[in-house]
Amino acid sequence: MLSIIILNYNTFSLTCKCIESIIKHTQKVSYEIILIDNASTECNPNKFLEIFPQIKLVKSSENLGFAKGNNLGLQYAQGNFILLLNSDVELIENSIAICLEKIKVNAQIGVVSPQLIYPNGTIQHSANKFPSLTYEIIEILRLHKIFGKKMLLGFYFNHDEEIFVDWVWGAFFLIRKEVIQQMPQQKLPDDFFMYFEDVQWAYLIKKLGYKILFTPATKVIHHLSASSQDPHKELSKLEKSLQNETQFWLKEKGWIYTKLLYLLRAIKYISLRKKQFREIAKVYWKKFLKF
Repeated sequence: MLSIIILNYNTFSLTCKCIESIIKHTQKVSYEIILIDNASTECNPNKFLEIFPQIKLVKSSENLGFAKGNNLGLQYAQGNFILLLNSDVELIENSIAICLEKIKVNAQIGVVSPQLIYPNGTIQHSANKFPSLTYEIIEILRLHKIFGKKMLLGFYFNHDEEIFVDWVWGAFFLIRKEVIQQMPQQKLPDDFFMYFEDVQWAYLIKKLGYKILFTPATKVIHHLSASSQDPHKELSKLEKSLQNETQFWLKEKGWIYTKLLYLLRAIKYISLRKKQFREIAKVYWKKFLKF
């Protein structure tokens, strides 16, 4: 049994499209859909039940954010496997069944995520390594061009081969329920309202001894706006994400590590010599100076 948890916050049309795509393309899988409405104001969430009477609708009285919203969904989940699925994801093939097969064949695999693409087919760089001082230095010195781009994954990885990674985006996050049950309070860490949760989850999952698998065996559309369309909005998202990331690395790695990490990132982006990267470098430089 699979429990699919979807959060809705004022994305009625996208969420409907997501649910429709699940029903259309998911075959040979026993599943339930749990829809968490995070206190949307766009329309009455009961409209979802009029269109999809088979789903479980849970209405939150407040916007809980991403992590806490998913934890609310977990309270209603009956499945041995949990799929955390963004409302802006659209299935175009039987991706759920394919990913379920991947996770079932190896008990060491705790999470599986497929290839994410934009509507135009462009690949999203969703398979990543954890940040580290070593990798920042490798990137500054361009050593990945000599030793291979898989050293860094992310933007440098072609996302064309199956590989174990450190973390994947939370847009399509298929996880064993037993993994969550081993976490503190038997739930996903929900320290952050939004941003950086997927890194935090993956860090804990790997600490528990499980692997995280990225597979291009199937792909899903992720209706994520291209960052180049609104650079100011992207910088704002980066600053908000850094608040959570700073809190996390200070706890896990300490003050010196976190300070050096942001210094190296500032140097890296300055070295790229483009205006948009200079703006990103400024964000990291300000963070470095705040310590």
